Amino acid sequence: MNAQINILDYRERMQNAALAFLDRHQAEHLGDMTVLLSRTSDHLVDNFDVAKPVAIKLTSLAHIELMEVALRQRSTNS
Repeated sequence: MNAQINILDYRERMQNAALAFLDRHQAEHLGDMTVLLSRTSDHLVDNFDVAKPVAIKLTSLAHIELMEVALRQRSTNS
Protein backbone atom coordinates (compact mmCIF):
# COMPACT_ATOMS: atom_id res chain seq x y z
CA MET A 1 0.00 0.00 0.00
CA ASN A 2 2.80 2.42 0.86
CA ALA A 3 4.47 1.87 -2.51
CA GLN A 4 1.18 2.60 -4.26
CA ILE A 5 0.80 5.84 -2.32
CA ASN A 6 4.35 6.84 -3.25
CA ILE A 7 3.67 6.15 -6.94
CA LEU A 8 0.47 8.21 -6.84
CA ASP A 9 2.26 11.02 -5.01
CA TYR A 10 5.06 10.97 -7.61
CA ARG A 11 2.55 11.02 -10.47
CA GLU A 12 0.65 13.91 -8.89
CA ARG A 13 3.82 15.92 -8.33
CA MET A 14 5.05 15.36 -11.88
CA GLN A 15 1.63 16.19 -13.34
CA ASN A 16 1.59 19.38 -11.27
CA ALA A 17 5.05 20.24 -12.60
CA ALA A 18 3.73 19.75 -16.14
CA LEU A 19 0.66 21.87 -15.36
CA ALA A 20 2.81 24.68 -13.98
CA PHE A 21 5.05 24.59 -17.07
CA LEU A 22 2.04 24.64 -19.40
CA ASP A 23 0.51 27.54 -17.51
CA ARG A 24 3.76 29.56 -17.55
CA HIS A 25 4.51 29.00 -21.23
CA GLN A 26 1.14 28.72 -22.96
CA ALA A 27 1.19 32.34 -24.17
CA GLU A 28 4.40 31.58 -26.08
CA HIS A 29 2.65 28.93 -28.17
CA LEU A 30 -0.80 30.24 -28.99
CA GLY A 31 -0.51 29.09 -32.60
CA ASP A 32 0.98 25.63 -32.07
CA MET A 33 -0.04 23.63 -29.03
CA THR A 34 2.02 20.60 -30.15
CA VAL A 35 5.25 22.54 -29.60
CA LEU A 36 4.17 23.49 -26.08
CA LEU A 37 3.21 19.90 -25.26
CA SER A 38 6.55 18.66 -26.58
CA ARG A 39 8.46 21.28 -24.58
CA THR A 40 6.51 20.31 -21.47
CA SER A 41 7.26 16.61 -21.76
CA ASP A 42 10.92 17.45 -22.50
CA HIS A 43 10.93 19.61 -19.35
CA LEU A 44 9.79 16.64 -17.27
CA VAL A 45 12.39 14.36 -18.87
CA ASP A 46 15.26 16.83 -18.56
CA ASN A 47 14.54 18.31 -15.13
CA PHE A 48 12.85 15.46 -13.26
CA ASP A 49 14.26 12.40 -15.05
CA VAL A 50 10.79 11.18 -15.99
CA ALA A 51 10.69 8.47 -18.64
CA LYS A 52 9.58 9.92 -22.00
CA PRO A 53 6.35 7.84 -22.33
CA VAL A 54 5.35 8.76 -18.78
CA ALA A 55 6.19 12.43 -19.41
CA ILE A 56 3.98 12.45 -22.51
CA LYS A 57 1.07 10.92 -20.60
CA LEU A 58 1.43 13.29 -17.65
CA THR A 59 1.70 16.25 -20.01
CA SER A 60 -1.52 15.19 -21.73
CA LEU A 61 -3.31 14.85 -18.40
CA ALA A 62 -2.02 18.24 -17.28
CA HIS A 63 -3.17 19.80 -20.56
CA ILE A 64 -6.66 18.38 -20.07
CA GLU A 65 -6.68 19.78 -16.54
CA LEU A 66 -5.58 23.21 -17.81
CA MET A 67 -8.33 23.23 -20.44
CA GLU A 68 -10.95 22.20 -17.87
CA VAL A 69 -9.91 25.08 -15.60
CA ALA A 70 -10.12 27.54 -18.51
CA LEU A 71 -13.55 26.22 -19.46
CA ARG A 72 -14.83 26.56 -15.88
CA GLN A 73 -13.49 30.13 -15.70
CA ARG A 74 -15.22 31.05 -18.96
CA SER A 75 -18.53 29.61 -17.83
CA THR A 76 -18.24 31.45 -14.51
CA ASN A 77 -17.53 34.76 -16.26
CA SER A 78 -20.43 34.38 -18.70
